[in-house]
Amino acid sequence: MLSINTVRQQNPIVLNISNTVTQQRVADAISFFGGSPIMFTDIEETKDLLSIAQALVINLGSVNEHSLSQAIEAGQVANRLGIPVVVDPVAVAVTKVRRQAFQQLSAAVNFTAIRGNAGELAYLAEIDWHSQGIDAGQGDLSQLSLIAQKVAQRYHTFSVLTGPTDYISDGNIVQTVANGHPYFQTNVGSGDMLDGILGVALAIENSLNSLSWATGIFGLAGELAGKETPSQPANFIPAVLNQLHQLDDVTIQKQVKLN
Repeated sequence: MLSINTVRQQNPIVLNISNTVTQQRVADAISFFGGSPIMFTDIEETKDLLSIAQALVINLGSVNEHSLSQAIEAGQVANRLGIPVVVDPVAVAVTKVRRQAFQQLSAAVNFTAIRGNAGELAYLAEIDWHSQGIDAGQGDLSQLSLIAQKVAQRYHTFSVLTGPTDYISDGNIVQTVANGHPYFQTNVGSGDMLDGILGVALAIENSLNSLSWATGIFGLAGELAGKETPSQPANFIPAVLNQLHQLDDVTIQKQVKLN
């Protein structure tokens, strides 16, 4: 089990190349979970910042020529230093620019984990799916476990497929998490928040179980927050952050639904 007490004691630094829409939410999620976030946009800072960081999170939600160059440079430095790299291929199936950006990044950088929704990861797994912009869209739900497994196999990485049930795979084993709340889908940036939390988890322990527990902890925070904010989706994210700050290892052990 990933210990929240250990996370808070170690307070790992997570470096982020962020989606401009969600930077504050990601920084808050990392901080309330027990990590220390740094956001950066200047490629000249890459080596200095990675010399003090324990994880790198790359979000392609606002990708352009500059941010892609920055991501490749940072990813390669992280690889050389043995620092885990989390990548979120936001809406990768939707535009040629995003597809090419991910292809260039994946050719240049070894990923530790890829986190995305069903539509995004189905595209990477080359399994038919109808994506809906940044949302998961529609497809054969019986394929979700296979999608997670194939992405992990194809990119030699861990994969985290998020949705009503989350699927986490190393290409062989597929674990599931059944915590969460529908308001995650309503609030743009919820997945990006999880990206940051996964970075924290990998900084503590680079393993499938660490990713699964981190996913479960975030889902549990949402589950508990949803009970506090019925019919109040705009108040949901602050409640999630409060739960991340308050959760303890005993509650996590009892209430995370990990299989």
